[in-house]
Amino acid sequence: MLRRFLFSVLVLPSLSPALEVQVSPTLSLAQAVQQVREARKAGDASPATIVLPEGTSELLQPIQLEAQDSNLTITGTKSTLIGAPLVTGWKKHEGEIVKADVSKLLPKGFLPKQLLCDGERQILARYPNFDAKDPLYGGWAFVAEFPPAGAPEGHLWKRTLYVKPEDVRKWAHPEDVELDIFAQYGWWNFLEPVASLDPATRMLTLKKDCGYDLHPHNRYHFQNALEELDAPGEWFYDKRTGTLYFWPTKPISECEVRIPTLDGFFKVKPGAKKITIRGLTLIGCSGSAIKFDGSEDCVVERCVITHVGDFHGSGISVSTGKNVRLSHNEISYTGSNGIGLSGGDRKTLTGPGHIAEDNHIHHMGVFNKNACGISMYGVDNTARHNHIHDGPRMGVQMSGNNLIIEYNHLHHLCLETQDGGAIYTGGRDWISSRGSKWRYNLIHDIVGCGQEAGGLKHPWFTFGLYPDDNSGGLDIIGNIVFRVAHTPIHMHNSRDCIVENNIFALGGKFQFDLHGWTKEQRFYTNHLETMIKGYDSVAGLPAWKNMRNMNLHPKDAIRDDGTMMSGNVFEHNIMFGDTPGVKYGDIRNATPKWNSIDHNLAWNNGHPIVTGINKVGPDKAGEPLLVEGFDKAEPGKLPKGWGFNHRPNPNVQLVTADGALRIDCALGQDPKNPKSVFHGPDVPIKPGAAYRVKLRVKSSEPTAKFSLAFASFKNGEGYWQAGSTSLTATNEWREVEATGRMLIENETGWKPWMTAFWLRIDCHEPEGQVFIDDVRITEAEPLDEWSAWQAAGWDQHSLVADPLFMDWKNDDFRLKPESPAFKLGFKAIPVEKIGVRE
Repeated sequence: MLRRFLFSVLVLPSLSPALEVQVSPTLSLAQAVQQVREARKAGDASPATIVLPEGTSELLQPIQLEAQDSNLTITGTKSTLIGAPLVTGWKKHEGEIVKADVSKLLPKGFLPKQLLCDGERQILARYPNFDAKDPLYGGWAFVAEFPPAGAPEGHLWKRTLYVKPEDVRKWAHPEDVELDIFAQYGWWNFLEPVASLDPATRMLTLKKDCGYDLHPHNRYHFQNALEELDAPGEWFYDKRTGTLYFWPTKPISECEVRIPTLDGFFKVKPGAKKITIRGLTLIGCSGSAIKFDGSEDCVVERCVITHVGDFHGSGISVSTGKNVRLSHNEISYTGSNGIGLSGGDRKTLTGPGHIAEDNHIHHMGVFNKNACGISMYGVDNTARHNHIHDGPRMGVQMSGNNLIIEYNHLHHLCLETQDGGAIYTGGRDWISSRGSKWRYNLIHDIVGCGQEAGGLKHPWFTFGLYPDDNSGGLDIIGNIVFRVAHTPIHMHNSRDCIVENNIFALGGKFQFDLHGWTKEQRFYTNHLETMIKGYDSVAGLPAWKNMRNMNLHPKDAIRDDGTMMSGNVFEHNIMFGDTPGVKYGDIRNATPKWNSIDHNLAWNNGHPIVTGINKVGPDKAGEPLLVEGFDKAEPGKLPKGWGFNHRPNPNVQLVTADGALRIDCALGQDPKNPKSVFHGPDVPIKPGAAYRVKLRVKSSEPTAKFSLAFASFKNGEGYWQAGSTSLTATNEWREVEATGRMLIENETGWKPWMTAFWLRIDCHEPEGQVFIDDVRITEAEPLDEWSAWQAAGWDQHSLVADPLFMDWKNDDFRLKPESPAFKLGFKAIPVEKIGVRE
């Protein structure tokens, strides 16, 4: 039975001094809160409790709790609040579609973004239709390709795109239509208003710029047009007439249809203390279900919060204040984040001490695909013992200092985006993440979704632990991370981190990586000013005196070997794989002089350890596989077998000149042709063989950066490339070389079509010309990659051996007592403590 929150006061002086208010037909909830306030004014300072009734009750105005409401508990048994009025007065529209006048149900100016039927969200009318059989990866259209000549001159990358002929739509009110698109990299989605769609040119124009460029192959759907209401479960609200249209999946007489109009259920204001919300179920609101702002010593526990929030609405939001604890709640199907914690002073490193613990958070980010299970910002906040799964992007995302993420179980994340992680942070300001700890988390099945010419790709480029963009000073200890699309831990120029006693297993590409920056890279040049500003904001402050390696100023971050990544200790970890060819680790722009990787255990289940350090021995006897001099080639023409991979504009030429091959350097706006890239003739592949290329090179400019690699490609099948060698040309001829190894049959990345390879040359400069001559490719003696890795200075005291897991095939990564990892200093991970406690 539906109740609208009426209360009466029940005073039990002989049983308890506390004030208790229970539901009755005589008082509204707001009046009950007011009566508690009046009792306080009359001198009753005892703790107060409001008891909600069993059953479902509508709440159409937020409950505002202030300082005067401190020492208050709101609770109930099997008590549900729903922030959505019931829709009645249905009439037949056409076909299976019904309609109702809902203008009197909606607050003035309110445009509904959600509709509930029997407590479940319905689909806002869209094209293409939602695919219930493939809800994540089906039901998408894709931005059309540009013509072969590339993007039109003056193309507005953030404002316009072209749809495919089959996706041209006609709407009576295109200005009401929204574009939901995973723009550019597909990191997350954007919901943008449409201005027009020209059926003749197929050009879609937005009312305002999107946050990222709109690229060919980006996936999207249109929504919020009556013309697109053509499938069961879809709905549309006509703001001009106040009419709601709905195609129910069963007779409308059997449906309970509601429109979430409530902004939020509880808003706890600055000064409020000791507010407890316990044992309630909250369904249906447009903003965040519960918000704490400047509150102290408050608790939300054992609540169920589901189907709440539009694009920016979360389950529970906590900002500033002190000691707010969120415990044993189930939070699901939120529009945005599950939980948000923030607050603290970065300069003094004093924080609020907010805690999210023992919560079950799942299916967050229904609308906002940049949503996470728990977001943490500021200082001294903690996420522990939570179970987080089935989300579009991160499990926990954080930025700040002295933040703790521990004993959480995180899985099936990054389901709809790429380049993310189960736990993520960044450090572009130099100081972020320092003092924080990621420890004893169980992480697995981190998937990733990419957008390519052939459609959506999953699993795709994503990670387990992701200290990104110069993150510094993290302790990453005792985590178990496995079955990750790309890498269990991706350290993107991370610095001053301690990574110890972890198990990194079953990564799709590597088990770990260190990818650093250099002085020339845009990451460094773009963020240097921000790093200096961040460092200077805390340098010399007492709270920062003992923070690890804060004696190094960002302006001095580039080391004497040209790298920036430094101060990392990566020791006493287990790296485990089960697939031939998946790398043990991957190092780019990081050196053992400034980072330590040692005392680890490596095992690829009996397969050779692959490191990507392709040291090769001397050339094998026999004739070269390719010899190319260009003296006999016709000047001004393209030699046979040579051609473009990427051509930034039609004026870029690849021709013979003066007895050499000349390429024009240029950079373009078209993401498919960003720079000048060309290739040589096909060379037959010998599986597993190592090759060396030598050539002479010079540049028209004083210096020109370029790279060499061996690659294989077949149209419609795929592309593969061995490691790239970065080099610099000058105005003088000089000889350079690069080496690489071909894949073995059935090794990861190997495909049956890989029968030939060619030399790929990338020119990274915006102008000038590069000349090459005397190209020579030979087969060389391959060297063991683990030995080459150690020769490079890594893992000097590490061991290649079976770690002896209890039962890794059934996800049991505990170690048997006789595991050789213990001899290297590894300590047993307390698996039994991970996850939600009773």
